[in-house]
Amino acid sequence: MNNIYLFPGHFVVSVEPAEVTTILGSCVAVALHDPSRRITALNHYLLPQPGGTEGASSLRYAGVSLPRMLEEILSQGAALDRLQAKVYGGARVIDNIGLGDSIGRTNVDFALAWLKERRIPVLANDLGGNVGRKIIVNTQDFSVKHQLMNRSGSVDTSGGQSTLIDRVAKVVVVDDSATVRSIFSRVLTQSGKVEVVGVARDAFEAREVIVEKNPDVVLLDIEMPGMSGVKFLEKLMQHFPLPTLMVSSLRPDDDATLRALELGALEFVHKPAQFDPNALRFFAESLVQKVVAAASQLERVKSGRFKRPASTSAVRPSAGRLSEGLNLVLVGGNGGAHQDLEVLLQSLPHDTPPVLVSVSSVSALLSSYIEKWKKLTRLDLKVASDGVCPMRGTVYFAPAGQHLMLESSVGQLVMRLSSTAPVCLQLPSADVLFQSALKAVAPGQHGGVVGILMSGLGQDGVQGLLQLHERKAQTFVTHPEASSFAFAPQAAISVGAAEHILRPEEFATRLMSLRSKAAV
Repeated sequence: MNNIYLFPGHFVVSVEPAEVTTILGSCVAVALHDPSRRITALNHYLLPQPGGTEGASSLRYAGVSLPRMLEEILSQGAALDRLQAKVYGGARVIDNIGLGDSIGRTNVDFALAWLKERRIPVLANDLGGNVGRKIIVNTQDFSVKHQLMNRSGSVDTSGGQSTLIDRVAKVVVVDDSATVRSIFSRVLTQSGKVEVVGVARDAFEAREVIVEKNPDVVLLDIEMPGMSGVKFLEKLMQHFPLPTLMVSSLRPDDDATLRALELGALEFVHKPAQFDPNALRFFAESLVQKVVAAASQLERVKSGRFKRPASTSAVRPSAGRLSEGLNLVLVGGNGGAHQDLEVLLQSLPHDTPPVLVSVSSVSALLSSYIEKWKKLTRLDLKVASDGVCPMRGTVYFAPAGQHLMLESSVGQLVMRLSSTAPVCLQLPSADVLFQSALKAVAPGQHGGVVGILMSGLGQDGVQGLLQLHERKAQTFVTHPEASSFAFAPQAAISVGAAEHILRPEEFATRLMSLRSKAAV
């Protein structure tokens, strides 16, 4: 049986046995089925009707998608008087930006009215609520499996990746500091989501504990006596691969951390500089999020499917002037986004419009990443500075511990830095960058802005990308199949924030295809 993943703004009609999966937020999916001919159709639309002539032919709208899907299923041999329907979606998932539940509700109302008008009976539905849902439609017998997603970001990532696990994650903590082992064990255990099944003070103890306990995740210190964490990681990935998070001090050995990521470490964790209650609270939330997400990658790491192909294989387009309709590129993400970003930087021409990057996992190792990437790209790479106007041909990175923002000053865009609280556990935060651009860029010029949300944990960047999309900016997300951690991209897809769902090697080509406010 074929497996098909249905993205927003598309529909599928199948005469062969297949399982069609899609994830819905405020969007709605209508499934049609002819039981006599065993033909099934499923769509996924984001809004009821286009405004004016804009998007008049886009399948993102129910008023376009439903008639087109009906026409296609009838052309394949289905009969209107035999059709049955099932309807899903319409959740209230974007109330944080002031839209309430109106989009989900109007999407549902449109579908039900459309079906009633055509006298197509609705056999089943799962509608509304406050969280998204995943559905899997069997085209042969018209059975539908559906499950709700929780607000913590536990969404199915599709593309062969796992959801956040629905059990307690088992972890081994390896660190030469007894204080760190104790603190890590306490904050993880108190979460109720993680069980520390073993601790070790060096690589030699770690080997015995890991083999005995067979954990879901290993927390591994970089600097240890006898054998470094990086050297031990290399052996671990060869003989007993497990999801591993590297642990570093406030100012880590950047080269060692980058080497660990190249060897297969999923992410890194910074030890807090001080163990006061406020610092520990934020640290604990971030640590638990990373451990649980890492545990969800257990099967992929064991099978060797986690590591993506080396980005050096990316196509390098010939240098050329980008469209005048493209004025600003904003990039967000966190866990695993460095891989997506490296591919993008290799692929862009020298006169690309300003690129602003707010990726916390890159900012934490910024000097090493810039040193590495400047050899691969035709662009200038700089740490963002307060009060500086972003220039064409330059990539500006948010520094560690500071949000990167844009504001308008005397008719020009200038960058601002802020050391305020983390947003969605991220500092810098993609949401802060995206949302600041909406205020700084003149309303009629949002079409010249591109927002890109790359691989990431949690929800950072999702609301900001959705707001960019609503203001007619172009929005890209990394395809879930190509994401190291697809939680943020999939969340953006589920709420309809993603105009284009691309693999990293496709970002530059799509950027250069922009000729006006509308993407080709």
